Amino acid sequence: MKKLLALLVLVFTCQMAFCQTYDELINKFKDKPEAEAVEVPKLMLNLAISEADANTKALFKNIDCMKMLELTNCSESIKKDFMAQAGKLEAKYTTLANLSEDGETTLMFADGEEDPLKAVIVINSNKEECEMVVIEGKLQLDQLENIFDSMGSLED
Repeated sequence: MKKLLALLVLVFTCQMAFCQTYDELINKFKDKPEAEAVEVPKLMLNLAISEADANTKALFKNIDCMKMLELTNCSESIKKDFMAQAGKLEAKYTTLANLSEDGETTLMFADGEEDPLKAVIVINSNKEECEMVVIEGKLQLDQLENIFDSMGSLED
């Protein structure tokens, strides 16, 4: 019985050691034809929200970095490969959402199991778009919706 338990622990440890991280996924696809990858450090985020209201500044103060990978202009085979690899992130991270409806897939993962989270990974893919956004920092679960709403208003 002890040998079986030790074997299970070893197998689980090896599986976790070979799990792909979000950084590895970005690095694997950022050099594909037509792919675009951007990393926005805290200093640049602070500049981007310098004219924002106090609520937005408060939301973004705990964000250390944002990473974005855009594969919209890539071939369908690259997008399919990316989504297959992205699905494997659930072995390493906590799944917050896994939605698939009308040809659109949204995956959301958290790095960490307690507040604050270390990172949130959002992957969205449909017929036209395929993108990944990673927000790193000390993120409170109850503030995530507000952060994403603020990001949408910054794009306008």
